[in-house]
Amino acid sequence: MGIPTQPNRTKKHTASDIVMTPPKIAEAIIREFNPKGLALEPCRGTGNIYVLLPEPKDWCEITQGRDFLEYNGNADWIITNPPYSIYDLFLKKCFDVADNVVLLVPIAKAFKSLRIERLVDEYGGLRKIWLLGSGTKCGFAFGFPTGCLYYQRHYKGMIERKVDGWDVWGNEVESDIEL
Repeated sequence: MGIPTQPNRTKKHTASDIVMTPPKIAEAIIREFNPKGLALEPCRGTGNIYVLLPEPKDWCEITQGRDFLEYNGNADWIITNPPYSIYDLFLKKCFDVADNVVLLVPIAKAFKSLRIERLVDEYGGLRKIWLLGSGTKCGFAFGFPTGCLYYQRHYKGMIERKVDGWDVWGNEVESDIEL
């Protein structure tokens, strides 16, 4: 029997958290969610999401001395590819800052623990799951089903589900998930 992975208790991101969002994915995300009001990109990286956000907008990037976990403002939207090693802490901060939160993550992150379920319920709810395909199709070094989780403050409705085999690239590719 294997030993389960242990959570990162350092409250610090790791080098493996630095994964840039491919430009075509960033374009598809902004087109899908169409943010209005102040949008914050808390993990700007090279700016593939940030440059597409409408004004007004703001950013954080820990490698440039602007740590999101120390951000004191508020925003209408957060759209980002977050650090997975401190996901719980990062999600809580997103909920403290914004009314709408869109995260590009392995879909399983939405259901990883009862603590996350309680956190989401206190905030509002998960409004949409948009499955984009496997992580490798999204440019990541893993094959887990990956997409966007859209959380909204005070939302208590049904979760919308959207599956896009991977047509944001302009290809007709069937989803690798049997529906």
